[in-house]
Formats: sequence, C-alpha cells, structure tokens
Amino acid sequence: MKKSIDILGLPIISINEGSELGTAKGLVIDPAQGAVAAIVVEDGRWYLGAKLLPFAAVAGIGENALTIESSSHIIPIDNAPDLETLLEADVKVIGAKVLTKSGRFKGKITEIEMDEAGRIVNCEISNADTNDSIAGEMVITYGKGVVIISDSETATVVKPPVASPIPAKPPAVTVPEETVEPVEVNAATQPSQPDKTSEPAAAHTPAARPATESNDDLAKKFDDKQRKYLLGKKATRKIETDNGVMIVEQNGEITEEVIQKAKLAGKFVELSMSI
Repeated sequence: MKKSIDILGLPIISINEGSELGTAKGLVIDPAQGAVAAIVVEDGRWYLGAKLLPFAAVAGIGENALTIESSSHIIPIDNAPDLETLLEADVKVIGAKVLTKSGRFKGKITEIEMDEAGRIVNCEISNADTNDSIAGEMVITYGKGVVIISDSETATVVKPPVASPIPAKPPAVTVPEETVEPVEVNAATQPSQPDKTSEPAAAHTPAARPATESNDDLAKKFDDKQRKYLLGKKATRKIETDNGVMIVEQNGEITEEVIQKAKLAGKFVELSMSI
C-alpha cells in the first residue's frame, strides 16, 4: 500500500535507459473506478505540453524513486484522450469534503492510500480535532470537491481483536472404583428426606446488560463536535434561507447565532460545506 505522499515528488527513473525522466507532480483520479489512473510528470519542458504516466506502467515505487521500464511509457496528453478527459474533470480526492448519503458531514480527506493497481483502499479524514479513516468500499461517489459515502459504519477499517489464549485442558485423573458392601437399613432409622417443595428455587436473575448510549446522545455529541469545528470559521459563500433571509455573508464569521439560524432553516449541511 502507498499513500500519495509516498509518490509525489519522487524522481521517475527509466530502467532500460538508466536515466531520470522527470518528477511525479500530481495524481489523475478516475472517479468511476475509484482509482489513480495516471501520474502527472513534470520534466521541465512545460512548453511541449503536459505528460502523463499511466499508473499501470509503474514498475516500482521505492523510498527514493519511482521506476518504469522505458521512457516510452510517458505519453503526451494529446496522445491520451481518455486521461485528458479525467485530467479536465479535475477530481481531487485530497481536500474533498465527505458527506454521508443521508447528508451528514464527516470531515475533509487529508490523505489517500492505494494498492498496487492504483485502487483507493482507504481515505484519511479530519474533522475538528479528531482524525478518522474510511474504507474505499464505503465510497459511493467521488465528486469534484465532495465525496459521498454510505451511512453504514460496518465497512470502517478496524483492527481485529487479539484472541485470548485458550487454557490447556487438564489431563483426566482415573480414580479406582471401590467396592461398597450393601448395608441393610431399617425403615424406622432411615432419615427422612427433606421436602423438596418446601424450599423455593432461587429465581434466575438475568445479567444486567451494560448501558449503551442512545441514538439521541450520539447525535448530540456529533452536533457538539460539528459546532466546535464550525465556530470561528469563515463562510466561503453567502447562505440564505429559502425565503431569501440572510444567514451569513460571504467571508462572514460563523457564530453560534449563524449556526442556530442555519439549523432552523435546514441549511446546516450547506453551512458545513461552505468553509
């Protein structure tokens, strides 16, 4: 697995020619496939047009260099119309805002992790003072500036719990049988059996379940975290109610009053996306 920081800035080396061909400048995203389709190459000759390296042509990504078999794998953008279309779409996953399908803001993507084929397998996100990650399989749409994910949390990558060792079963101990001689007992001297019905059976008390947070508590915690994240930020655009009442001006500071107005007008998600 490689992150974008492991690729960008690396020199591109041809194995056959044994020469440096340029530097990895940027990533071209294929939103339909959820993958890195190509790498933008900077070779100092910008006047000849942009050059691209298809990700499939990468031979290796090391700590100090990115290798390819031949310089012929680096192609001018005019010779790659499919990649040119993706480049013009300008879908940049890093920096995009993350929203769930139901419209809940989760944060901004700060880094991506991809496999050897270029498929995005993980996205690191930041929200206020917390950092989290989402699996690539949770992503529904990679858009220009916005990434939509499913509401399900089951696809989040978590570390599996460490299994506790099972104690070894102690060896069975064989006890020799003893022969017991029958003893004749008089009915008169035989002790009376206790009345089984006289002692009530202990009622089975089910174990108390640990208390869990209600959905309302979780929603309140998220709203508090989101409010702290927004306070003091500047709105990048003007937001109004459906009736044209001003909530916040462009470049206006987001205050408690602005947040309350946005919530009452149903514009809280729009406000979250305008910072």
